[in-house]
Amino acid sequence: MTTLGRVFRSGLSLGLLAIAIRAAEGPARPERDWRHPLDWTQGTVRASVQRWFAELPPQLRYSEARWRPGDDGRWAGPEFADQDWPVTGYWNLPARAGVFWVRFRVRMEPEGARLPGGLLISTVMAYEIFWDGVRLGESGVPGNDRAAEVPGRVDRWFSLPDQLRQPGEHVVALRLSSHRCGFPAAQTGLRLLIDEPERLQRVAVREALVPTLAAGAAVMAGLAGFIMWLVAARRPTLLLLTGMCLSAAAMQALHAHRWFFQYPADWHYPVLLVMAFLVGLQGICLVAFLLVHFAVPGARWLPAALVAVYVVVSWWSPARLNLEGVHMLGIGMAVALACAGWAAWRRRQGAWPALIGVWISGAALSFEPSDYRTNFFVKFLPAMLGLTAALAVRLRDERLQARSAQLTAARLELELLKKNIQPHFLLNTLATVLETIEQEPRVAAALVEALAGEFRVLSRVAGEKLIPLSQELELCRAHLRVMSLRKEAPCTLDTTGVDETTPVPPALFHTLIENGLTHLRPRDGRYEFILRQERTPAETRYRLVARGVRGPEAAEPGREGTGLRYLKARLEESCTGRWTLAGGPVPEGWETCIGIRSAGGEGLTPAAAGGGLGEAAPP
Repeated sequence: MTTLGRVFRSGLSLGLLAIAIRAAEGPARPERDWRHPLDWTQGTVRASVQRWFAELPPQLRYSEARWRPGDDGRWAGPEFADQDWPVTGYWNLPARAGVFWVRFRVRMEPEGARLPGGLLISTVMAYEIFWDGVRLGESGVPGNDRAAEVPGRVDRWFSLPDQLRQPGEHVVALRLSSHRCGFPAAQTGLRLLIDEPERLQRVAVREALVPTLAAGAAVMAGLAGFIMWLVAARRPTLLLLTGMCLSAAAMQALHAHRWFFQYPADWHYPVLLVMAFLVGLQGICLVAFLLVHFAVPGARWLPAALVAVYVVVSWWSPARLNLEGVHMLGIGMAVALACAGWAAWRRRQGAWPALIGVWISGAALSFEPSDYRTNFFVKFLPAMLGLTAALAVRLRDERLQARSAQLTAARLELELLKKNIQPHFLLNTLATVLETIEQEPRVAAALVEALAGEFRVLSRVAGEKLIPLSQELELCRAHLRVMSLRKEAPCTLDTTGVDETTPVPPALFHTLIENGLTHLRPRDGRYEFILRQERTPAETRYRLVARGVRGPEAAEPGREGTGLRYLKARLEESCTGRWTLAGGPVPEGWETCIGIRSAGGEGLTPAAAGGGLGEAAPP
């Protein structure tokens, strides 16, 4: 054999030996894509989820995930070759696809570092987890159909034994199914965190801390608003503010509940839907508050239109991302901002605090909108503070107005009493008594008795805010008895359709009758007054006709006297913004009309009620 032949045979032998060695080693190991867990979440999950991965050890590395449908116990082993399995994302796993397996590798860099001993898995799927072929545990029971699957918990902690944390590469295999995930999307996800157990627990507690505190604060604010509505002021804005606070508290409580009481995985989607509904309710309450508080046009139809828009938005929201709450919140904040802007443009009292608060909340919620549940109360707090400030401004102004009305009523009450006991009234009455004693002692005694009776009734009712109409008529007739004796002319009061149980301010018609006696002369030797009451579901109207002859001075423009000021003050005190007062000449003499709207009606503003009506009694 030649030298060349021997060389050829030697080379062939070496080549065959190399092939045999390669075959004995098995197939070539695939090239792994090692990344920090945070890098696998870029562009696929919300910012709040990424923060969990950002706090994992910087030396931790995950390989790409591979999956395969089917069920084979050999796939749990670390030696199984999965290089032919399709690569998938951790957040792109199939939903309702029967039992399937997911495999990936973990390690620490540099080589020689041990893995942490804690493992937290968050998913809505049922699964079993294997670490280097060793079964760590399960959450639920995977199944090929909905009936066979048993849901697990959304969050589950596991501990890694020391022998499974050694330096080097480790294989994680999961056997999963997702028939009960609840989400209508075709894909679902898996969050697997590896860190020291105390660090994972600390992050979970931190995740629950802010929502828990926020829920407590919102409940206290809501209860305070409800108690104010129940005890102090039955106004709808207090109920709407209470609704906002309690819905925010319920939403934050649901957000925190997950970390205190791990609920089943098939509850997760309904819980998120309830949270989205609560967000929509807060948006409706926010808009309704502004509509009612600032009397914005559209208060009757805008909330209904907002609900209809919410339904459409929920229907068209992406099924996987559960963004119904984001879209509803954005629409509600935009409408609320427009309402607050309109109120500020119209210079409504307290509009600027509401506008600034809503704008700040809208700006805060625009950052990471898909993550609106995280720190929601902190972001929504400026809007609630702005609404509270607007309500406080309104209450302050109303308190000042009420105090002013009380002082005015007290002053006018004193003036009314002084008017009835002023010197010329008493002197004229006493002079009449003296003259009558000499001529007709019986009439003088009746005059003194009538005068005392009028003072008794007046002292009994003058300090009341409202009295029955029967007492008011008693006061009027007592005064007419006195004046009949003084003027030596019959003075009478007739009533038509009067409900004597109706409450009225004291001395209301007494003042009008006194004005008629002062400014009119008797007709046919007598003074006659006729009071009519007309009632409808919306309003009660009184018409008092004073029959008499108007003197020459009646044609002159009169100025507002004490009696008319007293009438307006009493009406505003008792029926704030719900009264009208008008008067004018009629063929019989003078007619005065008083209208009082029912408490449920819209009513008139005080300025509109009392302005531009002129003197309501004879000038």
